[in-house]
Amino acid sequence: MKAWKMMLFVLLLLLNFAVAQPSWADKMSKISPDYPLVVQNLNSLLMARNNPEQSGYTPEELQQKIAALQLQKQTLETSEDWASCQNETGRPLAIYSRKPEDAIPNSLYYLGNRQTTDEDWDCDAVYLPNDAQVAGLNLPTGEPAILKLVDGARLVARINPTTQQMQFDVPPALVEVLKPEQVTWPVPNLAQADIDIQTPNAPND
Repeated sequence: MKAWKMMLFVLLLLLNFAVAQPSWADKMSKISPDYPLVVQNLNSLLMARNNPEQSGYTPEELQQKIAALQLQKQTLETSEDWASCQNETGRPLAIYSRKPEDAIPNSLYYLGNRQTTDEDWDCDAVYLPNDAQVAGLNLPTGEPAILKLVDGARLVARINPTTQQMQFDVPPALVEVLKPEQVTWPVPNLAQADIDIQTPNAPND
């Protein structure tokens, strides 16, 4: 009887651990290198609110930037997962991704249609080819670009059936368009046709 009770206790304890495990996960604010910079920039702009002309922004621009940083801060403080990318474009999506715990730099991967990046990996950015047409973004002509995600952001890529432009379902405040020289990763000069023929190889759920 005692042995049975002990087995039941151990089983309940293990079950409790399995259910409670997600609560042990660190928030992105504790492990993301984005967080200290976001907080620093937000505090600087909040202090500049009394003298917006000294910040170099109009009051409206200043408030927009503050709101964007507040959303970034909230995302980092509430998310327990790295940034994720979901591909609903009907073709491969080029992304920069890495497994943070391995401390390996970002590599270029190809995420297959209807795939979502592995939750243990960070979808750090989407590679935009030199002929990309993206709704709502002004991209350099004839050059690739990088759409960098804030840690904890969730991006869904789709193709607009009317315009055939790529569109990203993600709050604009959680992404930033960068030029190749602004990142330390290798950035090849690819067209969309080059990406379309790639075999998907991104780690996915």
